[in-house]
Amino acid sequence: MALVFTAIAAHTPVLIPSIGKAGIELVEKTVTAMERLEQNLYLAQPDVIIVISPHGDSLPDAFTMNMTGRYVSNFEEFGDLVTKVEWKPAMMLMDRLREDFKKTDFKMVMTSAENLDYGTAVPLYYLTRHIPAVKVIPITPSSKLDLKTHYDFGKKMKEEIMASTSRIAIIASADLSHRAGEKSPEGMSAEGIAFDEKIQEILRERNPIGVLDINDAWLDEAGTCSGRALAMMFGILDGVQHEVEILSYEKPFGVGYLVASVRVS
Repeated sequence: MALVFTAIAAHTPVLIPSIGKAGIELVEKTVTAMERLEQNLYLAQPDVIIVISPHGDSLPDAFTMNMTGRYVSNFEEFGDLVTKVEWKPAMMLMDRLREDFKKTDFKMVMTSAENLDYGTAVPLYYLTRHIPAVKVIPITPSSKLDLKTHYDFGKKMKEEIMASTSRIAIIASADLSHRAGEKSPEGMSAEGIAFDEKIQEILRERNPIGVLDINDAWLDEAGTCSGRALAMMFGILDGVQHEVEILSYEKPFGVGYLVASVRVS
């Protein structure tokens, strides 16, 4: 089977030591969970990691895939001018995806940016420490298309993955509700708390299609950036036997940080 691993990873830049500094202690549970997730991913020995990040170049009516000769982390917007990590693209698989999706109803647009968005770079910073040769495909959800469309896109992506000879891991880069606690700068919302609980329920019950219980109004009220990325990941898991381990959940700043490891059977 080409799909060997799936995960949800937090992407707050506070996780980068040079950015979080002393404040990184406030996300200690998440740091520890990301380190455990790295170990789990290492055991799966992927050839390719597809990272689904909501913070890439997002279009209202299309999905985007960043296709360039190399990728570099860039945290300068957070005051870190030093941390630089490089990754190589999975060019052959991207070529196939580009051509195959032309035959579908899904619109996929190619972008080309060496500097990765932080939603992609933060998880990769943690997860590729012991697999530096792994190749990467960054994908960004649409900013407007509904969750059902993203779920169906994930199902189509699963077909492509299963047809590949590479060992492929999927990472949904996903901070959850930005209104999940009293310290949220956007104000706490009951819908934000309920959103985070719903995502964890879907994982525990291994019920990917449950994400379609969430509508756009709920996403907006929860103030989450990652609902569409999660819908894509759950679409990939549709019909796939898997086991879930929720490694951590915390919200020290009022934003839900979830780390979950999904082992494909």
